[in-house]
Order: sequence, then C-alpha cells, then structure tokens
Amino acid sequence: MQRDEKESQQKRSKRDLDPGEIRVTEEGREDDLMDINPYRYRNSSIRLRDPINIQTTGSQSARRNVDVDPITGQVMTPRAARSKVTGKVPTARGQQRGLHWLLYVGVGMLVMLVLWVIGSAALAWGLARYDDVRYGYPRTFQTDAVVGHGDNAQHPSHFIAINLHRHVVIIEFMGGNPARSISYGGPYLFEAGGDLTPVTLEFRDVTGGGRPDMLIHIQDQTIVFVNTGTQFRPQNSSDHIQL
Repeated sequence: MQRDEKESQQKRSKRDLDPGEIRVTEEGREDDLMDINPYRYRNSSIRLRDPINIQTTGSQSARRNVDVDPITGQVMTPRAARSKVTGKVPTARGQQRGLHWLLYVGVGMLVMLVLWVIGSAALAWGLARYDDVRYGYPRTFQTDAVVGHGDNAQHPSHFIAINLHRHVVIIEFMGGNPARSISYGGPYLFEAGGDLTPVTLEFRDVTGGGRPDMLIHIQDQTIVFVNTGTQFRPQNSSDHIQL
C-alpha cells in the first residue's frame, strides 16, 4: 500500500512540473515525458532544430527548399535567398539576355559611315590647301614649250592657264615675247567648287600633223586644241585624235 501511494505522489509531481522546464536527460524517460504533455514535447523538439529551414505547411520535400529570413522571420523564395547570400539584386528575365547581334552590326555600320564622311571632308580640305600652295587663287598654271610659233629651244613660247572665276583662259606668249601674245577661251566650269579646280597644259602630237598640239587637263577631262602652225584652234569632227 505504501508503494502505491509513493507511485501516485511521483505521478502528481510530474503533472505539476512546467512542461517547458522538462529536459530530456535519458533515453528511458521519453515515454514519461510524452505522457506528461506530448504536444509540448513535440514543440520542444522542433525548437531544437534550425528555424531557418522550417515551413509550417507543405510537404516534407518542399520544406527543405524554403528559407526563412532570420531577421524578419519571413519566408524567402530560393531566388531571394540566393540574392541575399550573394548580395546581388535579382534581375528580370528579359534583362539577363544579351543584346542582339544586329545591334552591333548597325552600330558598326553607323561608325563606319561617320568615319567615311569625316575622312572625305578631311581629304577634300587637305587637297584644297595643297592646290592653294601649288596653284594659288585664282588657280594658275605656267609652262614653257616649243610649238613652232616663231619660237625655238632658246626662246620657247610661254603659256599661262588660269581658272578665272570658273572660266578657263589660256594665254600664249609666242617665243616668250609679251608683244606677241594670244589668248584662248576654254570651257566654263559649272560643277560645285569649280572655281577651285586647277587647269594644267600638256603639249604633244595627237592628230598626226607633226606639230605638238595643246591638251588642256581639267580634273579627269581632256580638251584638245589642234596646232595649225601659227596658233591653236579647238578640235572638230574632221580631226583624228589619238590620246
């Protein structure tokens, strides 16, 4: 009878204990703790686990992939958890894609076009400055040649070709004598920048007459004046020109 009273006192003392103060010290006492407060015991066991990887709802496989922010206590998605660990802000799916290759092609073509325009302008400016130094303004070209107009090797005729405000004018000083000068009118230059175009002269026989003819060079154009023996005349349809 004393034994029964002693066991009843032990059971009452266990019921009076605060379940939160119970600690598991021996494996053999687990059944007694479950008898006292099984629900509190399970909660105590859960509190011993890592609270970061716990989710109150969902399957066991889903709980393993969910993280909880230890500061705010809010559940974080795996993507947000990774960004919190690495310190990087997650970007949108469209922003992660690279630029289309056609964009690089278009930018390259635009850069090439700009370089071509700038290079062309720089080349034109450089040629104009070169012509300023060589031909002056208005563009003027001078040379000596023996063409059979009362001249010889000691006293060659002197020629001056001038682009006078787009109008080509050639002046011949026969035998180098200014008193025996004659002028020839050339074409009018209508193209843009025509007043800056140099005019040069060349003398050689292109008609087969045995006398040097006068060739006027204007850019890629060549105009022939035929030597008559006393002066030059413009070519006509009866002349056989062999340049």
